[in-house]
Amino acid sequence: MESLYSVAMQSERRLPRISPREFSEFQVHLDLDGITLFGKLGNISEEGLCFLGEDDLLSDEIESSVIGTIVWANGTKRLFFEGKVMWTQTSKIKGIVYHLAGIRFSQKMNLTDSLLARSLEIK
Repeated sequence: MESLYSVAMQSERRLPRISPREFSEFQVHLDLDGITLFGKLGNISEEGLCFLGEDDLLSDEIESSVIGTIVWANGTKRLFFEGKVMWTQTSKIKGIVYHLAGIRFSQKMNLTDSLLARSLEIK
């Protein structure tokens, strides 16, 4: 089994990403200037996450601040965050076109002890 260090080095990232086994189990709600966007969790690290939305509403919002919530376990568990939209792109995943956005957290999150990290698998 590879160490987290080698996985991080192979992908040239400072911190490993954690990806959910199935996107449908994790929802992400983003509040952008009073508008709430609903999407799925693509992946997450201590520094940020990838938001998967069905609408292209974030492409003009680079550097905009957002407040968000990750919701899982049928809505019984929530993780709140604040961050900034860093990038956007369109991608096809499992045959569905998604509009992706990279969100950088305002403060690093400690995912190693959270219930969210226990619910996800490291890739």
